[in-house]
Amino acid sequence: MKLCLDSLTLTNTEPMDLIRSARSAGFDLVSLWVQPPALFPLPLVNQNNAKACADALADTGVAVGPLEVFDLKSAEAVESYRPALELGARLGAKTASAINVSNQDSVAVGALFARLGEIAAGYGLGVTLEPLAMFATSTLGQARDIIRASGVDGGIVLDAFHLVRMGGTAADVRSMGPGLIRHIQLCDGPASVSEEQAHYESVNERLYPGDGEFPLLELLRDAPTDITWGVEAPSRRRAESGVSAQEQALEVIAAMRRVIDKICAERPPSIG
Repeated sequence: MKLCLDSLTLTNTEPMDLIRSARSAGFDLVSLWVQPPALFPLPLVNQNNAKACADALADTGVAVGPLEVFDLKSAEAVESYRPALELGARLGAKTASAINVSNQDSVAVGALFARLGEIAAGYGLGVTLEPLAMFATSTLGQARDIIRASGVDGGIVLDAFHLVRMGGTAADVRSMGPGLIRHIQLCDGPASVSEEQAHYESVNERLYPGDGEFPLLELLRDAPTDITWGVEAPSRRRAESGVSAQEQALEVIAAMRRVIDKICAERPPSIG
């Protein structure tokens, strides 16, 4: 299992500092935000900082995980993603991560995912789809159906936050079948919050794995471990109180490892 520091975890941090912090903490990979708009301004990788990012990757040995993030909102949007995909591929990425925020036409979304997969393949990239709680494609089952309809060899990003906030279960995870889940994002939080609180929590203030009430051990006991496990746990509270990016990375990887160790200890021997 390789561990990935997903960009949002360090909130408004430049990608070069994300990469260096990941290396200091012991992460294998980072996700990079290459498609504007980013949720915070500083993490965006563009032509102005691409060389500095490439140098940081080369200096540290950290690899690039998912490229973020490509909204399946229209054919025009998907075609416009070429520069970001090309940039990410140049930096060594292998996968581009898609979402569907508002497109309610599932047939169209499947076609858009297929087109994204076709374009991405031209740059040597695979594609994944991440369901987002409270948005158009919000459950594992919906993501699976879109991928199947597209005919693309795509995978799912399973984010614990979105799984829990949509009422997902361990049975939902098991039902995905082998090979479909290709990236896992850990975090934690209160058992329940209002929708307004969940929107804020999603981007700004999740808890680190093991610090909340998410049933992570139950939900992920049967999840694959031969894929990358990431952490997406933004903490503006830490950042705004002066905790450095490196300190956040060290704290979150320790929390992540504790939870993964517990999950692996409970797994049946036949599950890998």
